[in-house]
Amino acid sequence: MRLYKFLFVFLWLICTKQANSQSNIKCNLSELINKAFNNNPTLKRSELVIKSSEANFQIQKSIFDYNSFARLSNNFSRNNLLDADPRNTYLNDFLKTKTWDFSGGANKKLRTGQIAEVSVNYGFNSSNFPINSFSQNIGPYVGNHSSTINYSLTQPLLRGRGRSIATASERSSVLYLENSKRDFEFSNSLQILQIGLAYWNYYVAYKNVEIYKQNENRVRNVLEITKELVKADKKPNGDMVQINADLANQEKQTFIAQQSLYAAKVNLGREVGLSNGESLMLDVPLNELPTLEGSMYKTDLDKSSFIKTAKEKRADLKGNQIITESLELQYKLAENNTKPQLDLSGFVFHGSLSTGSGIGETFSSFTNNQGSNYGLGARLSFTFPVNNNLAKGNLAKSVIAIKDQQVYNDNLNRNIELNISNALNNLNNSVLVLEKAKEALNNYKEAFANEQVKFQTGLTTILSLILFQERLTTSELQYLYAYQQFANAIIILRHETGTLVSQEKNGFTVDPRAFYIIPNSEF
Repeated sequence: MRLYKFLFVFLWLICTKQANSQSNIKCNLSELINKAFNNNPTLKRSELVIKSSEANFQIQKSIFDYNSFARLSNNFSRNNLLDADPRNTYLNDFLKTKTWDFSGGANKKLRTGQIAEVSVNYGFNSSNFPINSFSQNIGPYVGNHSSTINYSLTQPLLRGRGRSIATASERSSVLYLENSKRDFEFSNSLQILQIGLAYWNYYVAYKNVEIYKQNENRVRNVLEITKELVKADKKPNGDMVQINADLANQEKQTFIAQQSLYAAKVNLGREVGLSNGESLMLDVPLNELPTLEGSMYKTDLDKSSFIKTAKEKRADLKGNQIITESLELQYKLAENNTKPQLDLSGFVFHGSLSTGSGIGETFSSFTNNQGSNYGLGARLSFTFPVNNNLAKGNLAKSVIAIKDQQVYNDNLNRNIELNISNALNNLNNSVLVLEKAKEALNNYKEAFANEQVKFQTGLTTILSLILFQERLTTSELQYLYAYQQFANAIIILRHETGTLVSQEKNGFTVDPRAFYIIPNSEF
């Protein structure tokens, strides 16, 4: 019976462990970044901005679409003739007229600025009057068919002239589309930076709990030693009260650390784009903090090389250069729109006539040689608003936009240099702090071990031992925090130099080494 119970408990533990492992989310940087690309709302919105820019490009491209048009009309009229009208001789009642008109065609604006149009016009007219225009008796409702084929080409002479002006809006939309992709790349970098910072914070919070638990164990160990010393009458019983109070205080610190761990886990999930339930399913952090040796850090890092790298790789800087180019195109278009509209149109046409009923006469109106008509001509049209306030206002806004963009670009370059200077200083300082924190930790470990020996031999007090124990714990926490600041400094410098995220043909990628190695010529 006991064997069955043992097997049941054993299988239950295995199933529970397996279920937990299946429900937990693997917590390493590569896994979290992949999830962020699919879940993070900021990145999703950036993708929508790109799609919106693609739609704007399609709108601007529609300027050069083929446009078709057609019109069909049918008219019936009845005319009560005057008594003196000679047509009364041939009519018993009213003069009745039927008319059909159709016109259709297509036009297109060319990228060279011209507007081409081709059209077809057809008309049919018949009445109950049996005499035609040549005084021939042809009978009632024998109609006349007329048709015309037209082609025209309009060349703008002032406003809208030239390929550079005609395609300015289209090319500007292409540049805005490219800029939205650059913005998306920079948004990715910024979000990956936030994920990296949140991950190291979660890692440190996890390790803090371990440190506080180790600290509790040290206090419990001192408590056990003190119990033995009290039994041997080598220590007063009052020391037990002091140690129990210290143990309660350390347990309190552990609870606070666990609360911070919970908050760090939720915050990491938030940055990745996970729900609250998914965030709580994050497993233990798997990526260790970067080491000083593996980071390729040197004491003589050249700030100017980082600034040069940033100006070559920063997506937001490239995007602003693209925006400047787009604004210059819009300025040329606004300047051109201040000119009068002067268009020269050339046109040719061919028309023909036919008389009779039936579908055959309808089509013969396009081919009959008799009654055919050929022609060509030119037309000059001029349009110009007297005050032209709309065009002048748009030109003024365009000039202001270019100046404002230049101010923004200069400020961005200035801030990049300042941010890199600050990031590099933080990196150098974090290394110094890390080295001193490690030195302090080693010394406190040795001091606490010595103090334990002295306490057991009665050469020091319990208060002194507690003090050294607290200093050791603080030193361990400070050393871990110094490592976190060093890790943060690496990814911040990566982000500021534009080397945290790379854009490939298949999308954006993040090399895990970017969290461990400072930017250099090789990586």
